Amino acid sequence: MSLSQLSGIRDFLSGTKAAKTDALFNVTVVAFEDRCNLNCGYRFAELLGKNELFNVTFFNEPFPKGFLNLQGRNFFDFIDRGVQIIKKTQADILIWGYEENGKIRLNFQIENQYVIPNTLTFSLLDSLFVPLNYFSNPETFSESLLLLIYGIIIAAVKPVTNSQIKNRPLLLKDIIKLLSRNQSPKDITREFMPYITNMLGKIYLENARDNLQPEDIEVVQDLFEKALVNKQYMRLPIYFGSVYNNLGMLYELAFQIDDNNQPLEHLKKAISYYREAQKYLNRNYPYDFGLISYHLAVLYFEFWKHTADLQALRDAVAQLREAEKVYSFAQFPQSWCHIEGLLGYYLTLLGMKTLSNEIMQLAINSYKNQQQIYEQTVYPMEWADVQEKIGNIYYLLGKQNEDENFMLEARNYLDSALAVYKELRNKDASKQVLAALEKIKNYID
Repeated sequence: MSLSQLSGIRDFLSGTKAAKTDALFNVTVVAFEDRCNLNCGYRFAELLGKNELFNVTFFNEPFPKGFLNLQGRNFFDFIDRGVQIIKKTQADILIWGYEENGKIRLNFQIENQYVIPNTLTFSLLDSLFVPLNYFSNPETFSESLLLLIYGIIIAAVKPVTNSQIKNRPLLLKDIIKLLSRNQSPKDITREFMPYITNMLGKIYLENARDNLQPEDIEVVQDLFEKALVNKQYMRLPIYFGSVYNNLGMLYELAFQIDDNNQPLEHLKKAISYYREAQKYLNRNYPYDFGLISYHLAVLYFEFWKHTADLQALRDAVAQLREAEKVYSFAQFPQSWCHIEGLLGYYLTLLGMKTLSNEIMQLAINSYKNQQQIYEQTVYPMEWADVQEKIGNIYYLLGKQNEDENFMLEARNYLDSALAVYKELRNKDASKQVLAALEKIKNYID
């Protein structure tokens, strides 16, 4: 398989860049942090640029890159700097390179990688190692490894343009077909294989995401498990933590697209793998830990819905609390707002099940937190929706405690919600609140 064959995966790739600008994926390669004096990042950007699929920018502005040492723990710098470069270069994806023990580690970043809610496709910690000697003469770059990198880029990018949306699935299918002929490059030693099979699993999973079949689950699980079998070659525990994370994502998707009536089995496996991932992607790696905590919370909640196991609902709340510590109001205001809304909902249900005034009050506090984002003057509908939810909690507290004061508080909140709904001429929401107010009136009278 020649480089020219790789660059012509689909007929539309054979045209000139000018003729198909909106079919391109915009890729920015940041100058690698390396000590080899090979100018690896520039050489790699040139190599990628030979494929007409990619519009490649090489970013070489000097700045300290100590955060690329994954043992440095300063991941906010890692994420924040990358987002700045993505915006500046208008990239769909950013590629970082870091020299580590005579190898180049590649990491792939997109703009909203850690925003909640999130489909958890690629983590910034998902790494691919490439032999350093490839960069001394990029023309000898392993073709199958290069094709794998193409697949990672295409799988990680969230399609926006019509051309990307149309052609991305076709490209992934062709890349998978080509990769399946030769998954083990002869010039790659075994120490690179766990990273390769992990990334292969990610590409396969992304390709099957919208129509995940039992045979897809089997293939993807096999690839991730091959990575774990060879985990003795992984230098840091976070690397096989990333594989467990990916297995959790596989079974979370399997649960969401369940056509085989196995929801509990898929839920249990997803929870188990995510919990295993948390052992390695722990609080020292806060953004992955927080994102996994969020997904665990959602899965525990689903488990409670299927089993009525109250401990699962408690676990859902506990995992959301962990996510809340990471997704702060200051750094991730919208994600924090989403978490506070889920906390309000989960805590309301838990308070009802346990007849706990204290838990119900915590639910009210979480909903009030949301209103720091959903200000009435800016988001009147969302603000009113929160007011209605708080009013309903006070109504439940009034019934639970036979306390008229709670009922009066409920009425105040519902009245304020109703006023906004009427102003916005939302008849359905108004009707719902009026029905709730009638119940309160009957109770008080």
